[in-house]
Amino acid sequence: MSSIASIAPSAVPFTPSKGAVSAQATGQGRILALDGMRGLMTLFVLFSHYFGELENGIPAFCVGWIAVQMFYVLSGFLIGRLILEKKHHGNFFFVFYMRRACRTLPVYLFCIVFVFAMISIVGTQPYMYIPHSEADFPLWSYLTFTQNIFMAYTNAFGHHWLAPSWTLSVEEQFYLIAPALFVLVPARALFPVLVAGVLSAFVYRAAVCWFGIMPPLSALVFLPGCMDSLFCGLVAAWLYKNADLSKYDFYLRIAPLVGLGLVIATKQLDGLVPSAMDIFSRLFVSVGCAGYLLAVVRGAPEAQTLKSPVLIFFGNTNYAVYLTHVMVLGLCHGLILGTAPDLATPAQWAVTLVALPIAILVGWVITRYVEEPITAFGRSFAWK
Repeated sequence: MSSIASIAPSAVPFTPSKGAVSAQATGQGRILALDGMRGLMTLFVLFSHYFGELENGIPAFCVGWIAVQMFYVLSGFLIGRLILEKKHHGNFFFVFYMRRACRTLPVYLFCIVFVFAMISIVGTQPYMYIPHSEADFPLWSYLTFTQNIFMAYTNAFGHHWLAPSWTLSVEEQFYLIAPALFVLVPARALFPVLVAGVLSAFVYRAAVCWFGIMPPLSALVFLPGCMDSLFCGLVAAWLYKNADLSKYDFYLRIAPLVGLGLVIATKQLDGLVPSAMDIFSRLFVSVGCAGYLLAVVRGAPEAQTLKSPVLIFFGNTNYAVYLTHVMVLGLCHGLILGTAPDLATPAQWAVTLVALPIAILVGWVITRYVEEPITAFGRSFAWK
């Protein structure tokens, strides 16, 4: 993103045609730059959880929340693009959900089984939980992707190693409504409905934070509170397919800078307007992420940087790394130092630095031997 700051309106000669954009894709419409973007966000999450979101962490590394918004926007864009291209097939719903199940369930279930097996063997060790919060969610809540409901009503994230799974519960619930939305809503009304979905998240978070209609944590972990990010991705998919964006390339490229600027301004208002950051910041970041994503898929110069082999590697392994990196960090600190992860001492720094490559290796192994074979099986279900 550093190159964005140096561009000017007169320095935006690229207006790629759809043919030029599709030339970037490989395989079944895969856009390599989006894999790299996913990889960059994976690094954001790793550094945030390993070096930022700890009692003695470095606040500058607390960028995981931005990565989550981009993950959601990416998910919405890719799902929306897929639905727009395939919804006319007679077996659309069957193939869509079979492929989603093969893509998301194996690694997720592997992690759930591993964590609950560890708990049954060694008990509830301190390094397995969020400090001062020992909400013990039942296994069935994770298996049904309803752990976010328990999180909201207990004001806790449950098993610390499975804390990132709340984003998966939101996504799985999103998969239930997105295909039906595109199929059932008339074409002429679809874009306004998608924009309304974006704005509904802002309204919901305001109602939670200002009027207490739901538990406070529901503004973070419930689908209605995350709709702006996911629906910004759907809006981006609709625009990518139906709109001529050639006049807006410059504005799409600077969108993340504008979004971050608005977040900074909102932070200054947080003391004057109650919960301003909780209500507004994700909307600003989501719109900025959606604009930048559109610039990338249209062939903006930044797309070349995102095609880095290193970033693509992290993009291809991101799902397994995302679900396992917290437990790897906890296990390393627990087995070596007997404490919860932190960065207060040189020994804790050393263990964290050792845990980082281990987490990457674990993510790669699970991707290679669990995720990829079953995902390939899912692709055997053909559109007809």
